[in-house]
Amino acid sequence: MAILKQILDGSVLSSARLLQSRDFYSPSGATMSPQLAFETWTQRIAMRTELNSAREIAGLADAELAALEAEFLRSQTRQREPWIRSAVLAGALLLTLGAAGLSWQALAGLGAELSQVVRAISVASLLLALLPSAAALIAAFSTLHLEVSYGTLGLMVGQLNEQHPWLYKAASLTGNETAEDYRSRTLASRGSLRGADYVILRELMRAQELADQARPASAVADHLQRLSMREPEPVGTASGSEPRLVQIVGMTGARKRRNGLDL
Repeated sequence: MAILKQILDGSVLSSARLLQSRDFYSPSGATMSPQLAFETWTQRIAMRTELNSAREIAGLADAELAALEAEFLRSQTRQREPWIRSAVLAGALLLTLGAAGLSWQALAGLGAELSQVVRAISVASLLLALLPSAAALIAAFSTLHLEVSYGTLGLMVGQLNEQHPWLYKAASLTGNETAEDYRSRTLASRGSLRGADYVILRELMRAQELADQARPASAVADHLQRLSMREPEPVGTASGSEPRLVQIVGMTGARKRRNGLDL
């Protein structure tokens, strides 16, 4: 059944093609173990764009993200299905028996009849070794996209700490008002920033760049050719002006009173 499923996944009856007809809508509301949840999210992001996946993952609670991160730390490579490992072992065993039988038949000097029997069994073993090996090879290639999605999911649920490869990329996006607003809201409402938040920040900055490129060319040229890129300050708030807060007359009267006391 597993081999048949792998074959159907590459046909018009595949799960991916059926999901495309409903915009990859496959809700899952039941509580799952971290291992099953990580596998489910791996299959989900394999069928979605990076932004769509990041938006869903960023909406999870911090406890759920921490559980997914712990699962990725426990197993950083996707576990293959048990039947694939069994098929590889069976193919290797049959291949070894066939090669050993041919070598024994050639070197032992057996009789004609026994030699033919050993040769037939050895060739049959070699041919049978191709079946499980081919099935395991087809299954490995058909799940190659899941191997990539498994690592991508690990990056998205991981905290942006000193070990995360997206740390400096995320830091370069901060300082902008839009990015700072998203960063502060996320830290206050959910918790630590994670890889999915970097993807959202990157898309926010990309959208802002597109908005800036939609400005009229005359306004951009005027802003660029201006001597000072800052907005002009009001006259009364110039940095060099020092408003007088003490009246001169009051100071003169105080000086006369001091002179009178001195006399």
